[in-house]
Amino acid sequence: MKEFSILIVEDDAIISMDIEQRVQKLGHKVVGVVDRAEKAFRTIIEKKPDLILMDINLKGEMDGISIADRLYKEMNIRVIYITAYSDAGMKERAEKTYPLGYIIKPIRENELNRVLEAVASELSGN
Repeated sequence: MKEFSILIVEDDAIISMDIEQRVQKLGHKVVGVVDRAEKAFRTIIEKKPDLILMDINLKGEMDGISIADRLYKEMNIRVIYITAYSDAGMKERAEKTYPLGYIIKPIRENELNRVLEAVASELSGN
């Protein structure tokens, strides 16, 4: 599988460290871990990650769906959502940003790997 450079957008430090370790264990490079929308935009422009793991519920003025919507519309960047919730309204809103996938918390390594493999396949056109 292709090695991805990944940006993690998660406002819980313990969860973000766990995700970072799991991503690295699967052979991918973490180019940054940020906890706010503004930092996410700056890091994406600077580091140009292949993928973004985006928590839906972020502290601050923008939630993950709002960030993803802006990324898609302005930069044609799609995200993989990370969420502890799966209510219909949120999922409907999230679907409008054309996500590459969803990972439900708590994150399990096999689930993370499955989603990353599916994304690699989709992006390579297989």
